[in-house]
Amino acid sequence: MRRLARVATTIAVLAAVALTGCLAGGGPKGSSKISGDRLTVYLSLPLHGISSAAARSVRAGARLALRDASGRVGRYRIRLVDLDSTRPRDVVWDPGRVEANADRAVDDPTAIAYIGELDYGGSAVSVPVTNEASLLQVSPGDGLASLTVRPDGARVGPDRYYPTRARTFLRLVPSDAVRVRALLRDLYERGSRVSIVVDRGVYGRELARQLSARASRGGLAVSLEEFDGSAGAVPTVAQAVAAQRPDAAVYAGAMQPGAARILGEIAARRPGIRLMAAGGFVAPRGAALAAGGSRPVEVISPVGPAGHYPPAGRRVLRRISREGGGRLARPETLYGYQAMTVVLAAVRGGGGDRGRVIRAALRPGARASVLGAYAVHARGDVTGRRFARYGVRYAGGPTDVLAP
Repeated sequence: MRRLARVATTIAVLAAVALTGCLAGGGPKGSSKISGDRLTVYLSLPLHGISSAAARSVRAGARLALRDASGRVGRYRIRLVDLDSTRPRDVVWDPGRVEANADRAVDDPTAIAYIGELDYGGSAVSVPVTNEASLLQVSPGDGLASLTVRPDGARVGPDRYYPTRARTFLRLVPSDAVRVRALLRDLYERGSRVSIVVDRGVYGRELARQLSARASRGGLAVSLEEFDGSAGAVPTVAQAVAAQRPDAAVYAGAMQPGAARILGEIAARRPGIRLMAAGGFVAPRGAALAAGGSRPVEVISPVGPAGHYPPAGRRVLRRISREGGGRLARPETLYGYQAMTVVLAAVRGGGGDRGRVIRAALRPGARASVLGAYAVHARGDVTGRRFARYGVRYAGGPTDVLAP
């Protein structure tokens, strides 16, 4: 079976996500023409776990964009198929589910695009599958840097994800290479020691590697502590961090409940320490990352508050709110809306030809969108998007917005 033959590759990707020089962009040179007038878009999102609320918002946005297009592009009728990348008790995406989702998409002769994964590096599993089939993949929020570039501290590049050696992946958020710069932006001025707490996931490990390499190069003294997410490990890890007497502690990993506990324990042992975290794709709300004490946790997220988006984006949020009975729409909705918009525009430019659709989606240049203006790079990154910096206490909110 093809899926069994891919197991070794998947394990290698998850064990050492490291990054790259850029491959030639522009999509595959060959073409795969889909017969008939029906095309299918697959949507793979984590409908359980810590990103489930954001995932449902992304799904609502994608459905609205397709509805706004009356479910058609020219002569083609577009069908959307929802897939879950998690199991009921998962915290984040499950690699087996992600691979099965990608396999299902590439096995469908009507598939024209795959929207996914949402965050925390899940695309490291699906991109090799969709790339091998020359199927466009658009991620609403996966910032894993090694999907497009070779990040700080990495020994290899993104070529591991692209068996065809042509790029077929586009994301709508800046890569974590940019997020690292935002996290470390002014630590050089505020202190000389930083402790990095990393979880065991592929996302956290790569992020910690980048943070450590860049901080060390900037003259900071860096210590690294691994956290397995369990309640029993909290006191031990917190004490180990406090013993280093750092000026700042940065949490690199999935924003599970254990992240709040570990940061709270660190703050209790070292009052006045600066606490920071990468927020995945979720915009913090209320007590999402309450860390105890009066000092806020600074969370860096690609998702800004609703007012951060242009009028077109705010109109989409108001429409979703009305359809939800007045319940305030989450800003993550806009990333689903734009992901589907990108796919529909690519189909408009490439018809039912997978290769032409990829080239249309990855064509370099400026784009106007519900997210605001951004530019596409042929390697699959966008420029012009910003990170938001949130100060999160028991009732947190945005404190300022960072330009990358």
